Amino acid sequence: MRTKSIRCPLTGSRRARQAVADTRSVDIETSVKTITKDVVVIGNGPSAITLSYLLSGHWPYYKGMDEMGHPPDFLHYRLESKPNCPLVLQDLKELSEGLEGRSSNPVALLYDILNHPDADTGQDLPSLLAWKNHPEHALDHVVLGRGPPGGSWQAMEGDVLTISRGTWMELANLSFREWEESVCDRQLGSRQKRASVKNVARYYHDYVDIKGLRPYFRDSAEVTSVRRVDQFKNASNENNDCGLWQVTGHIRKAEGLEDFQYLTPNVVLAIGGSDCPNRMNVAGENLPFVVKSLQAMEQLISSQQLNSRSEPVLIVGAGLSAADAIIAAHFHGIPIIHAFRRKATDPSLIFGQLPSNMYPEYHKVYQMMKDNGMTYSGYTPMEQSQVVRIQNDGKVCLQGPECSTRIKVSYVVVLIGSRPSLSFLENKGRDLTVDVTKPISCRNNPLDVDLFTLESTKQPGLYAMGPLVSDNFVRFAQGGALAITRDIHLKSCPLESKEEVSNPPILHVPQESVNYLDCPA
Repeated sequence: MRTKSIRCPLTGSRRARQAVADTRSVDIETSVKTITKDVVVIGNGPSAITLSYLLSGHWPYYKGMDEMGHPPDFLHYRLESKPNCPLVLQDLKELSEGLEGRSSNPVALLYDILNHPDADTGQDLPSLLAWKNHPEHALDHVVLGRGPPGGSWQAMEGDVLTISRGTWMELANLSFREWEESVCDRQLGSRQKRASVKNVARYYHDYVDIKGLRPYFRDSAEVTSVRRVDQFKNASNENNDCGLWQVTGHIRKAEGLEDFQYLTPNVVLAIGGSDCPNRMNVAGENLPFVVKSLQAMEQLISSQQLNSRSEPVLIVGAGLSAADAIIAAHFHGIPIIHAFRRKATDPSLIFGQLPSNMYPEYHKVYQMMKDNGMTYSGYTPMEQSQVVRIQNDGKVCLQGPECSTRIKVSYVVVLIGSRPSLSFLENKGRDLTVDVTKPISCRNNPLDVDLFTLESTKQPGLYAMGPLVSDNFVRFAQGGALAITRDIHLKSCPLESKEEVSNPPILHVPQESVNYLDCPA
């Protein structure tokens, strides 16, 4: 059948931008039903879940300065100048000016300062935001995820503790601690400030149901193509054109694959940054005894293919995932050889930046790395060493600062970071990065977006959030949802939004009227 003509919500002209995606006619012969949406979100992790909450009409309001003087005076005065006006309808660039923090994205800093006041000093203070539902402003959207809501959190090892405090893992308008106390057994001692990955994953899954977002989510969805299609004439104004995106893929069901196809003016990339493990680019890297995830190593341990009688396991990397692998192997009595490129005393290593009272297990690994194998039996650190070659017979050649070494191992566990996959985009999204000559990297070469809308500078109607724009922490990624919601709302209702900002309605959101655990019908 042929796809039908639809009305595009975008009006007005936009500046010409570099075209990087495939553009073809939308009139495509297909047996798949075409569904139109205001927004299609690819990925269903915490940033995508927060975005869905805002797109469904739940908007944040500033409650006012707390007793301890948060937020900063200049931000308080800016917010007070528009009382009872939701942040979605305010000038985020003006509000964000002068803010400083651990994110390079100004709207992320704005949201974090209001939602987690003084968090970087270790404070755990109540949010300065109240939430109000505006169903009349809800945008029709769909959230496509490969698994259940929560994204990569659903695939992580459940017994591992989060790096961030548990309260920093929470999403809009649902206290993680109150949820945890109602459904989980809380951990005791100094580590209770952190949460288990298992609880966080369950919280994200429950959040979608508690907040009434389930109708927007499609699980087990694999997106195979996102491309531009020819512009439509706006049904309400023949003189205005608007670009559309075609999003295709399939849903995995028990009876087989079910294809889908969406047409939308707005696509949001929220896929995270852990799709593809980084490679060492050495000979033998693809041999069957080389694994590249903590989960794969734990499966080897649980199946007894890797045990205390095995040859040493070589763990490559000096990040937290490598530390988790060392902790797991050491717990099971498995001999460990640990290779990492830096000196153990290098101040840039993450371990030295973590308070020992909150992260005792990682400081234990740090001590092991600096001990040079003198005290901890079964663990041999090899600092400033890199894998040069992996042989079929299980021998690995390592190059150290002064000489090369060949060791016999049972398995090689490579944990040197990961990168996102944008294989469904034209040219795999390489033309969308800050430096188009280099591969995409969440840390060094993220997608190039407008800082206050998170819309691509190369493609109108294409947005990115979370690790794709270098916001790797949940508490910062949520600010992206505010920026994107505001921009899409202004494009959809430019006149209405302008009037609301100029003459904000007296909505009155008193503290007692806001229930932070309220579940919409």
